[in-house]
Amino acid sequence: MANTSLRKASLESMEAEIESLLKSLESLKDDATDESRKTLKALKSNAENALKHSRSLISDAYEEVKVKTRETGIATREYAQEHPWATAGVAVGTIGLLAAYLLCKRGN
Repeated sequence: MANTSLRKASLESMEAEIESLLKSLESLKDDATDESRKTLKALKSNAENALKHSRSLISDAYEEVKVKTRETGIATREYAQEHPWATAGVAVGTIGLLAAYLLCKRGN
């Protein structure tokens, strides 16, 4: 009988240790989950800020390119109107160079 009571006490002790371990693991999981949530929130916030900044930079660059393109188009049109023969000569020369390039490439 003494042997049975020792076994019972040993089993109860093991059960208590297992329950204590399970509680510790649950607590650790909750702490890790809270830390993970905080970390994920910080990462999400940083990503959103980076995206906003990138959009702002792209928007500024787009506006600058749009203005420069418009100015270049206006300058080109004005030059072509002021110098029609020079513009025609440049156009014919460009077409001639393109044709020569294509013929040379075709020959190879």
